[in-house]
Amino acid sequence: MNASAATLPRSDTQGYFASHWRSLDYFNLYRLTLAAALVFTGMLFGGSDLFRAGASERYLNFAFAYLVIAALFVLGIRARWPGFQIQLSAHIFADILFVMLLMTTSQRLADSMGLLLVISIASGGLVGSGRLTLLYAAMASIALLLQHGFSILGGGAGIDSFFQVGLLCAGYFAIGWLAHTLTHRALRSERLAQRQADELALLNRINALAIENSPDGLLAVRGDGVVRHASPRALNLLGTTTPVRPGITRLEACSPGLARLAEQLQPGTSSSLNTPVAQLRVRCLSLAMPEDSRILVLEDQSQAEQAAQRLKLAALGRLTANIAHEIRNPLSAIGHAAQLLREDASDPAQAKLTEIIDNNTRRLDRLVEEVLTLNRRDRLNPVSFDHVKLAALIDELRLTEEIPADAVIVSMSDAVHFKFDPDHLRQIVWNLLRNAWRYCRKQAGSIRFTVEAQGSRVQMDIQDDGPGLTPEHQGKLFEPFFTTDAQGTGLGLFLARELAEANHAALAFVPGEAGARFRLSFRGMD
Repeated sequence: MNASAATLPRSDTQGYFASHWRSLDYFNLYRLTLAAALVFTGMLFGGSDLFRAGASERYLNFAFAYLVIAALFVLGIRARWPGFQIQLSAHIFADILFVMLLMTTSQRLADSMGLLLVISIASGGLVGSGRLTLLYAAMASIALLLQHGFSILGGGAGIDSFFQVGLLCAGYFAIGWLAHTLTHRALRSERLAQRQADELALLNRINALAIENSPDGLLAVRGDGVVRHASPRALNLLGTTTPVRPGITRLEACSPGLARLAEQLQPGTSSSLNTPVAQLRVRCLSLAMPEDSRILVLEDQSQAEQAAQRLKLAALGRLTANIAHEIRNPLSAIGHAAQLLREDASDPAQAKLTEIIDNNTRRLDRLVEEVLTLNRRDRLNPVSFDHVKLAALIDELRLTEEIPADAVIVSMSDAVHFKFDPDHLRQIVWNLLRNAWRYCRKQAGSIRFTVEAQGSRVQMDIQDDGPGLTPEHQGKLFEPFFTTDAQGTGLGLFLARELAEANHAALAFVPGEAGARFRLSFRGMD
């Protein structure tokens, strides 16, 4: 009963923990066992000469009373009342009392029964964390001396036996002091171990948070290819849905390509790996463990490139914002001077030179304006759009670019309804329309706008009938300063995508179509 109950969770009391109460429960289990053994001894040897005349019945009564008291102690331990130290002291005093009473029933038992108190004193010191241990030893010694004194007065023992009793009392104090010292040393070790465990738990938590929030994926792999740990980011970069069981799942089950690469990589080296999700750079680090465990660090190259591009654009944007005034004033002066030269120029060569000056002036001005627009991409002021307002915007931009009306075919659902920053949407559509007109055949129906609502999303496609894009160019479309046009700035599509993402939209190139097709998708309104 006590052993099974000791495993149940208990609430702590002031100054003592559940472990103290469990120890007291085990101590009382020993007491119950001892009392039951004493009862059995009394019943077995009650008619023998082990006891004094007529003392066997008293022995059995004392043993039964001891057993009942030990059973009542169980209730106090379960109720946690009274306090721990009071209960422990009551247990020790009960042991001393009943052992002394049992010793009065038999001189032959009295010589050895006093040793039972050694266990009680030692257990009291260990269970009570060293508190009152010497008091218990003193109480046991006093009780033993009194019992022995009464035994001498009754003629049951001689005065010369005091030496043996004195040695036993000295043993009580020695055991009490030893239990006190060992307990305090154990408590110091326990406190030190607890501090180290707390520090280790904190360090493990910090490491877990660092791994979970790391932009790189981390895989710990044994030398035999068994995965010991895989961060969620690593599984996402590998594009695997296979559940990983640390110590069981093999790397081949997660990513066969990575498994083959890991066999070739040496600690401190790196290599590239393409997965269905990303292009990765894999670095190998040694854990310096007997099983040849290694850490595979998976770095998303596309994110690193995008971060570098953003840093480059941010630096350029700050620079341009600071010197925009100084750039535009000279540009205005250069443009005005070119106009004056063109008005007075009679020489065709001079007219050609002024035209070159004017074109490059406009190009530089557009470059500054596009970078400044990129700096203002997070200043959102979304308004509602429907198919009428969107058609009006497309028609306005068509007129601005001087595109014939029959060259642009607009197919739009009446259910189109969404919110978007008007300046950002104008810039995005303008860039796409201008690029489409630049590369199309410039015939009737060369440009097609298709806008339709698909569930909760709105999808806008802009397609031209031009020569299209080579696979090599498709991967660089949204890189800043990439252009196939000598007159372009290379910021148009990059700026369009940045503005789209600022409005929680997505701009992408749709491959596999005749000509070039771009798709802008965003959340619609109910």
